[in-house]
Amino acid sequence: MTSSSLNPTVLEPQFAPWQEPNAHRVRAEKSGDPAVVKQGRRASPIEVVNNLRAAVREWREAFYIGASDTTIQLLNHWFNRAHRKITPDGEEFEFRYYFCQREAVETLVYLKEVRRIECLSQIIAEFGGVNAEVQALGITEDEDAWSRYAFKLATGAGKTKVMSLCIVWSYFHALRESHSEMARHFVVIAPNLTVYERLKDDFGNGRVFDEDPLIPPNGAATGIYRWCCKTKPAEPLRVGRSTSPIFASTIPPNVKSKLKRIPTPGWVQ
Repeated sequence: MTSSSLNPTVLEPQFAPWQEPNAHRVRAEKSGDPAVVKQGRRASPIEVVNNLRAAVREWREAFYIGASDTTIQLLNHWFNRAHRKITPDGEEFEFRYYFCQREAVETLVYLKEVRRIECLSQIIAEFGGVNAEVQALGITEDEDAWSRYAFKLATGAGKTKVMSLCIVWSYFHALRESHSEMARHFVVIAPNLTVYERLKDDFGNGRVFDEDPLIPPNGAATGIYRWCCKTKPAEPLRVGRSTSPIFASTIPPNVKSKLKRIPTPGWVQ
């Protein structure tokens, strides 16, 4: 029986979680040799992703040019200043959002507010590369029917924090920008009751808004804290001035079965 030992260096991070990835590991050419560290961010197999990352980086380095005053204030507050939080044991520590969380929110803002790109065919045509126009022609009417934005984050990367950032951005944009088309009410849909309960713990009674540095010191947070819990999707949702801004529900079984049958679009291959 042979024994093998784990090389602890393979577990060492190449960069801090709040830094933009600047190195990655690749498999060594010779079997048994340690992985090779390559400088630069690992490229995505999807060309749209690489081009969009580059565009958002350029926009970030240009100090968010073209965004509204509300957006610039929020992004700078979240990502360009130090934050202090306190652990349950009373110890103070420096808090920073992860880069993947930052990039996700910045990409949404860049597409929605700065570039005003509302549908999939526009994204493909703009960031699809050499064959962008041809690829955009392959988008169906159903895929282009609604303005939809989705984030792909690894388990443990903080998807709930991204949700809270997006909610605060939309809420204050609608509140402060006179011509804003953003929403003041939000629907949070959980795939099952386990995730639903976790979301209720984070959003219930404004916990995430109290514990995370989401609201700037001069931002009036009145009204965004309320949380409406609902576990019967068949009941109608009526939104009005007195409605809680954040609304949660689980996915009905019949919708789950339909989601499983949705094929992967050809442009992501």
